Amino acid sequence: MDMGPCPKVHSLQLRREYEEAKAKGIDNYDRELEDAIDRLIVECDRKIGRALKCLVDEDAKAAIAISVSKVPQTPEVLELSKRIKEKLKEADQYGIIFLH
Repeated sequence: MDMGPCPKVHSLQLRREYEEAKAKGIDNYDRELEDAIDRLIVECDRKIGRALKCLVDEDAKAAIAISVSKVPQTPEVLELSKRIKEKLKEADQYGIIFLH
């Protein structure tokens, strides 16, 4: 996010001291910031990995549920399905409400 130029007044003396310390390797706030960002990236990657694994597991469970729910269309099953549909229409005519 670009917030524009810093509204604070910076001391040239402090800036020079920082640049000298950075050149000597005493203070390196840029490196510390990069390390903090790297840690955040690793944490985000780990969270994304866990979320992807959960999605894969859920997809596998859904695939099993779908395969189990596929019932062979035998004449008996077709007859029962037809009777269920008829009963639902009949219930609809009488205004019976079914909650799923």
